[in-house]
Amino acid sequence: MLCATDLSEFGNRAVPLAFAIAAPGGCVTLLHVLHAPSVPSPLVPHYGEKHASEEELAAQERHGAAHLSALARPAAEARGVRFEVRALRAAQVAEAILEEAERIGADAICLATHSRTGLAQLILGSTAHEVLHRAGRPVLLVPSPVVH
Repeated sequence: MLCATDLSEFGNRAVPLAFAIAAPGGCVTLLHVLHAPSVPSPLVPHYGEKHASEEELAAQERHGAAHLSALARPAAEARGVRFEVRALRAAQVAEAILEEAERIGADAICLATHSRTGLAQLILGSTAHEVLHRAGRPVLLVPSPVVH
């Protein structure tokens, strides 16, 4: 099982579910992909901001891996499931998730949706949508909470 999260409150909702459905004795790989655009674009949020240095990006990767471990440990211990963490950089987040699923031979992918609609969906796209339609393996999508 591959569980991808952007480390947001919504993204992390997928983590306990991935462990809940993992077979005891199985393994969940938690993945955080740090979006690192190859070419700055005005369509990407924070376009005008200074780009992170190599050291800053490496520190963000380490922080992401540590955060994933902290998220996973309680659920893994409660269910008797092993876990691995992986934080990496990529220009295309969905592509990185799909490549990691292939690399580890994941039987399924679990990730949360942010439920963007309208213009935000059009401009930013949907990582979950792209993963769902390109995965070639089961994908479990955890919806964001419904706000009334």
